[in-house]
Amino acid sequence: MTKTLTFISDFGIKDSYVAEVKGVVGAFDTEIQVVDITHWIEPGDITEASFVLAHSYNYFREGSCHLVVVDPGVGSVRDIIALVTDAYVFVAPDNGVLWEVYNKEQSGTVYRLEVSRLFKVIEKAYAKNPVLRRLVTSGPSATFHGRDLFAPFAGYILCGHPPQEVAEKKDGMVEHEILRPLVKNDRVMGAVVYIDRFGNLISNIHRTLVSEKDEVFIKTGSSVTSVGTLRGSYYQEKAGAPLPLIGSKGYLEIAVNRASAKDYFGANTGDEVLVLKKEN
Repeated sequence: MTKTLTFISDFGIKDSYVAEVKGVVGAFDTEIQVVDITHWIEPGDITEASFVLAHSYNYFREGSCHLVVVDPGVGSVRDIIALVTDAYVFVAPDNGVLWEVYNKEQSGTVYRLEVSRLFKVIEKAYAKNPVLRRLVTSGPSATFHGRDLFAPFAGYILCGHPPQEVAEKKDGMVEHEILRPLVKNDRVMGAVVYIDRFGNLISNIHRTLVSEKDEVFIKTGSSVTSVGTLRGSYYQEKAGAPLPLIGSKGYLEIAVNRASAKDYFGANTGDEVLVLKKEN
């Protein structure tokens, strides 16, 4: 049966990095299907990667492995971990990128990769595999753990091998919580946590905290601008006009019909989003 591995990184697609990671994973089994979630995470942005993963992983069938390589600490002493839940496996650096998933799943065992054990097992089990043999012979580079360590760790587990063969159990992981909104009396104070390629500003304010009568504002620099009240779709405003709406992830978004809200407001992640509550 086809095995599914999803892949999130900050590599972009100009270079060969994504392809090299896929090549190593595919060397374990030709039945592995690699699904690219995105490779356009801002370089080293753990919050962005965490947000994308937390809102995409459970659209894949149980048994899938989710690989996240957003690793500003590459070459440092940070651990490489696998989070194994009842339904999925996640492989990533222990830098907080899996923390939201860990809490969302509410269960799971964390394993810390033992590099020497992984290479010994691969050398023995895949002795006739030229790609994996080359990987073992060359050893891991200091700058590309995505190809040399994360990919073989994920590929090995995805092929049904127990993670404890090459890893040790670990108590917990590095915590990195995506900023939560502050709810106070007549207002909800949140922030832009992700900007998609259309320039839509996705906030951390869940749809349950906003009603149709509430007024939405965005603060960029020293400017606070009203975006109005919730709309049901982009086309409820004229082209070029801003509007707030609830996006597909269930969170308040600020958009501009047929244009970029990021450009319109000069916005960035971290900018404040304010909801003023109106009495019903």
